[in-house]
Amino acid sequence: MKIEHEKDFRKTGRRISVRTFLTPILFMVLHHLVLNLASVILMFAHLASHPELGQSLLQNSLDSETLTKILVEGNIMTWASLSAMIILIPLYLAYLYYWKKKDQSLLLTERAHVKQWGSALAIILGATGLTQLWMALLSSFDPMSFLGHKFQDYLDKVALFDGRTATIALELVVTVFLVPIGEELLFRGIIQGELRRAFRPFVSVFGTTFLFALFHLDLIQGSYVLIAGFALSAAYHFTRQIFVPIAMHILFNFVGSGWLSRLIGADETAEVGIIIGLYAFILVGAFGYYYLWREQKKKDTVQV
Repeated sequence: MKIEHEKDFRKTGRRISVRTFLTPILFMVLHHLVLNLASVILMFAHLASHPELGQSLLQNSLDSETLTKILVEGNIMTWASLSAMIILIPLYLAYLYYWKKKDQSLLLTERAHVKQWGSALAIILGATGLTQLWMALLSSFDPMSFLGHKFQDYLDKVALFDGRTATIALELVVTVFLVPIGEELLFRGIIQGELRRAFRPFVSVFGTTFLFALFHLDLIQGSYVLIAGFALSAAYHFTRQIFVPIAMHILFNFVGSGWLSRLIGADETAEVGIIIGLYAFILVGAFGYYYLWREQKKKDTVQV
């Protein structure tokens, strides 16, 4: 029935409206507002319980480096992300459920078979390999150049937050599971769903990819998020199953954020082995993408 509905939808035309453009913007802003508000509340709570930190911050005239150190030592961002996801995930689900009841379902939940799952996971591992290549290229830039300077700033920020003091379990749950679920419900579920109602698949996939990169508000992070974002949006379009990009995003964060290395206690040799494996998956992921694309073309031919 869902495939027939999409076929009829293509015949009757697409539904471009103010909602098409307003919904993605409002939900992206809402996501950042909730996250930032949670950060501010937790920051003040942390300073209230540690008055000496507040004094240090005032003495340094609200210096950004001092503020960052407080954020890291108090693990404010991890707790803020946890708080935000607890609020936002039910909110996103409620929005998606509302439109489903209105017979305008945005969420795709068709059954994906084993080959589709395997192809999708290969694609995201290939995207992780491409990300590693891109980061290696950025590291070759002169630190005095624009991109070289931005890359170094990004590395400094990552190094700071790698030293946070939260328990491994908390970081793992938030970074690897909750954030991917929340972001996929927002971007693939709501935003790609809204764009799919109004535009052809090419526009909905690339539009969602661009917004996903823009959402991260950092040039370097946004540049490699383009790679992962396209993989997620394309796989969702091909498989029509929201759990596919959720699983892909979880795998990307698990491997790309260094959790795999941390949990297995990888030494330098093992790290090199992981990176080589990811490079190998670039080709495997390309075949996975071709497989999903070919299967979609077959479906389109049958529907016509």
